[in-house]
Amino acid sequence: MPRHLARRSVYRFFVVLSTAAFLLLLLAERSAMAADVSSLFQQARTTATQLSRDAAIMETYPRTLVTWRTHSSQIDRIKEHINTAGSILSQLHAAREDSQPWHQDAIDGITPMLKELASNTESIINRLNETPKLLRHPQYVQYLKSNAQLANDLATAIRNVVDYDDTKTKMEELEARLLQK
Repeated sequence: MPRHLARRSVYRFFVVLSTAAFLLLLLAERSAMAADVSSLFQQARTTATQLSRDAAIMETYPRTLVTWRTHSSQIDRIKEHINTAGSILSQLHAAREDSQPWHQDAIDGITPMLKELASNTESIINRLNETPKLLRHPQYVQYLKSNAQLANDLATAIRNVVDYDDTKTKMEELEARLLQK
């Protein structure tokens, strides 16, 4: 083979090799971003589970003889969970552009749920502040039921995303192993 053709072949080989290396780095970076988003969803799952549990507990209060202070203490816990979930959601929105399509869909889906839950929780707080003695009023009871249902729906939606992520990751690992053989 003439020398100039050998140089071209070596040059092409290095171009292909460097392009492949660049693509692998890009894929690794994207995978790391997806892992970060997955990690954020796992944090959101923990928070949403706590939120759901606390909202369900509070929903039972009108059927018991707990004081308005107990209601107030519980709604403060719920508010903290909502604030934590809001912070995680902000981070998810910041990473949204570089995330997987199903992550983007999930972020878009949970955003209005969390906003509605925050609005409903604010209504509960306002109701408690205005009339702490009317803890069995039908409108207040409805706020509590609605909050419990919204919190449960949010926890379920986030849990489904985490489960899908786990399954997808396992499938990709198995596929990679099969391709290596």
